[in-house]
Amino acid sequence: MERRDVEAAVRARRELGPEYEEEIVESLLAKIDQKLAERKPAPVARRGAITPLALGALGCGVGATAILMTHGGDWLVPVVWIAIAWLVSQVARYR
Repeated sequence: MERRDVEAAVRARRELGPEYEEEIVESLLAKIDQKLAERKPAPVARRGAITPLALGALGCGVGATAILMTHGGDWLVPVVWIAIAWLVSQVARYR
């Protein structure tokens, strides 16, 4: 919608009088609706790839698993992997 379109609508209202006001407003709104329909939505901004996060999480998980298995913390391995999976899902949700 350009300024000249609005100015033309105001001039038409002045010339035709209040009895045509509704038609003038509807015409102006139709032009606005058409312009909005023609617009393409802005592309969603991506803030980086998820691959480094996933690879880092796998590296931490493997390292933690090796340390826990070496020092007798077998029961902690699933807890660590669940915590890493939860953390990655939370970070990925807000990327």
